[in-house]
Amino acid sequence: MKPTVNNIIRLWFGADTPIKHYKIKLNPELWEVCQRVSQDFTPPSGAQMKENYRKSDKTSFARAVLDELDQLHEHAEESYDLAH
Repeated sequence: MKPTVNNIIRLWFGADTPIKHYKIKLNPELWEVCQRVSQDFTPPSGAQMKENYRKSDKTSFARAVLDELDQLHEHAEESYDLAH
């Protein structure tokens, strides 16, 4: 699964189904980053529970996940470059 805003929104905010569990199993890094971001994420609307998030909150969350993924991959590339 490609890490896009829409895919992240569907994965994180979607109904708890066997298909969702399968996608989590196939994308453990993405799921882990979603979990990490969710711990410190404050939605722009100020909603307390993710069930009350607006579309803009979900989009903001997905962008935060993408930023975290980019940082992870940049760090991994830097580590690889230093090792070689």
